[in-house]
Amino acid sequence: MVHIIFLIAFIFALPLLNKKYSVYIFTFITLFLFLALRYNYGNDYQSYLILYKKLHYTNDWDKELLYTFLNKLIPNYQLMLALISLFYIFVIYYLIKNNIDVMKYWQAILLLLINPYLFLIHLSSLRQTIAMCFFIIAIGFLIKKKYIGFFLSIIVAAGFHVSAILLLPIVFISDRKLTKKKKIFIIILTTLVASTSLFEEILNEILKIFPKYRMYANYNYTNSLQSTIIFCILFIIMLTNINKLEGKEIIYGKLALISIILSILAVRLTMITRFNIYFEIFIIIAYPLIISKVSNKIYRYSLFAFIVSVYLLKYISFFNNATFIDYYSSYHIIL
Repeated sequence: MVHIIFLIAFIFALPLLNKKYSVYIFTFITLFLFLALRYNYGNDYQSYLILYKKLHYTNDWDKELLYTFLNKLIPNYQLMLALISLFYIFVIYYLIKNNIDVMKYWQAILLLLINPYLFLIHLSSLRQTIAMCFFIIAIGFLIKKKYIGFFLSIIVAAGFHVSAILLLPIVFISDRKLTKKKKIFIIILTTLVASTSLFEEILNEILKIFPKYRMYANYNYTNSLQSTIIFCILFIIMLTNINKLEGKEIIYGKLALISIILSILAVRLTMITRFNIYFEIFIIIAYPLIISKVSNKIYRYSLFAFIVSVYLLKYISFFNNATFIDYYSSYHIIL
């Protein structure tokens, strides 16, 4: 049923159906209903339900004050899920609509749905998903050089998930193209961090600030070599094509590049993918933009086919993974 719903949502975004009418709106309506009406779907559904009861019916306050306030304010857990889902879908719609031509919406939606660590994980990790949405809003302010709006958005995001405070340095990201020297520096630094213990040392220092998340620092749990090689190829693709982007597009390209680098660093520690939730969402913008800039048709189609194949394989793997199969294979509706 999940796959059928995704297929329906994808079909509504196809260019053929949107030449005269804005049929794509049904894509977002379908995905909203999928999120809002879900019951016991997702690996964190029950844990968030338990947390809701704890925060709503007691005087306890969690470290994430805004998330605690949200739980205390809304009288019903399912209603809270629906409101969060509405906010999430609106932000994703805002992100796509403001940066992608309507005839390319289908590419963004496809990448959103077939990468299981986007939409499917977003519906489960409520606090960080809300924080991610405010980060997307913060990037909108940053592009317009409205720095107060950027900082306030990050502070609000941290009120839902404290890790968002680490996003403040993103204020220095610019729309300038990457020089050859900067590209070489990025390659050397990524290789150095991924192949030495430097990454663990940096992470240990960060975890001193956020000890709550030390439980995730299991150094024996890492990405496979095959997965790392694939992300290295995506890294090369992004780095070699990023200067085809212009203006604000470069910012989205750099954010997507950060996401790919973090995926490579997961060869040392998979928990880094939890922080990657803030950046990986931007691949749904960066890839379509880059593909649209490639003039050679054969290269353009091959590039898109490779990118889709990578995430399609991850999608298939996700639904065959013992960690997720029990939580995501069977969709339940609240009605």
